[in-house]
Amino acid sequence: MLKEAVRSGVVEKLSKIVGSENVSTNKADLYIHSYDMTQAEPSWPDILVLAKSVEEVQAVVKLANEEKVPVTPFVAGGNVGGVAIPLEGGIILDLKRMDRILEVNEVDMYALVEPGVTFGHMKAYLEENHPGLMYTYAFSPPTTGVITNSLLQGLDNLSFRYGAASNWVQGLEVVLGTGEIVRVGSCAVSDSWHAVVPMPELTGLFLGWQGTTGIITKMAVAVWPKVDYTASLNFQCMNFNDAYRLIRALARSRVPDDVISTSVPLGKVSMKAMRGEKANIYPAPKKEEGEPELTVSVDVSGNTDEELQARIHVIEKIVSEDLKDLSIKIPTAMPSGRAGFPMQALPVLSGGGGLTWVGCYGPLSRWAETCEKGCLIQDKYDITRSAYTRVLNEGHFVGLRWMCPFDKGDKETVRRIKAMADEQTDMVVKMGFIPYKTPVWAVRRIEQEVSPELLKLHRGVKN
Repeated sequence: MLKEAVRSGVVEKLSKIVGSENVSTNKADLYIHSYDMTQAEPSWPDILVLAKSVEEVQAVVKLANEEKVPVTPFVAGGNVGGVAIPLEGGIILDLKRMDRILEVNEVDMYALVEPGVTFGHMKAYLEENHPGLMYTYAFSPPTTGVITNSLLQGLDNLSFRYGAASNWVQGLEVVLGTGEIVRVGSCAVSDSWHAVVPMPELTGLFLGWQGTTGIITKMAVAVWPKVDYTASLNFQCMNFNDAYRLIRALARSRVPDDVISTSVPLGKVSMKAMRGEKANIYPAPKKEEGEPELTVSVDVSGNTDEELQARIHVIEKIVSEDLKDLSIKIPTAMPSGRAGFPMQALPVLSGGGGLTWVGCYGPLSRWAETCEKGCLIQDKYDITRSAYTRVLNEGHFVGLRWMCPFDKGDKETVRRIKAMADEQTDMVVKMGFIPYKTPVWAVRRIEQEVSPELLKLHRGVKN
């Protein structure tokens, strides 16, 4: 924490940069920026600053440099990893006022946005102004930031085709720790933000770094032509290996837009919560006789109904012929719920406002074993099985996480959640999976696996 004399002087200078109404040391304002939904310990900032422009961000960073004050960028705080908690106090730089969609280029298919633009903003803006284009969205609230999701390499509803959200990035404008402004990609030499190539791919200095190497003030992301015909199929799998075989076959077909696997017990708890009932994940509900282990959901689309039906037929043929030895029923195709922001309809947090996960990326070939081991760890702590998987890059790798809403006021549940998360993290790393959106404790676990040379390089880049 800053000494009062230092804080007062910094506040006075910050007020001249962004206006006194956009600087706060009020305890209520600082409190809501000191924690998130996870089990991570809270840490209070000294000063809250709300910037409106890149020039203000630049001036704040320069001042922080001069005064040796830490800066933590913040948009919505919904990363589920403790990433935006200001561990060393200092300035929390809230960027939600920078919420403009600066350009949507229909021909070159990109959107240029500021850090305060959310999934909700993007979806509404495209539907109203560019109804022929679409973006990719995560299984998260509409308040999720477009830039932060890409920066943190999130997995979204079109990740099967296009990979992690960072793959959608076409260009960046970044304020460095020195206060200097740089642009990366075609935008560095042109007024067009159409691509990162053929420039040196310096996006790697910022994507995946969780805001530690610079503050992104503009980002161009790809948008794609919107399809008119969509459908969803939900398969029930009795065990992990059956689900793996289905997922692998679907990936090889290259037909789906999205492939998701979800633990059936998590679905049961979620449905209970949606009815407004108390829906605790601890103790775990007992498995019923004959109950499936996993639901595999598949989204497909087509430019015409004929194309859509042909894609559905390919999937049905895979199940009925290639996987006929498995007990998988072919479901009736239903309307797709893509980009519906389902988390806003899941009051699973009504039990106490907590949400955490151990999330990781890893090889599809090891998915079934890793997924089952993670669920067995949940059994050990009597926590509801809650595995959630998304297939990325048409099966080249998967995103796997165990989602756990919990009561933050229940000390025993919090203790179990912490112990379980530690054990799951250690397990996934040993299985060759790599945690993403990593809190500090998970970063430290990853560091145990990398070479000293890589660790030195990472710290050199960050510093």
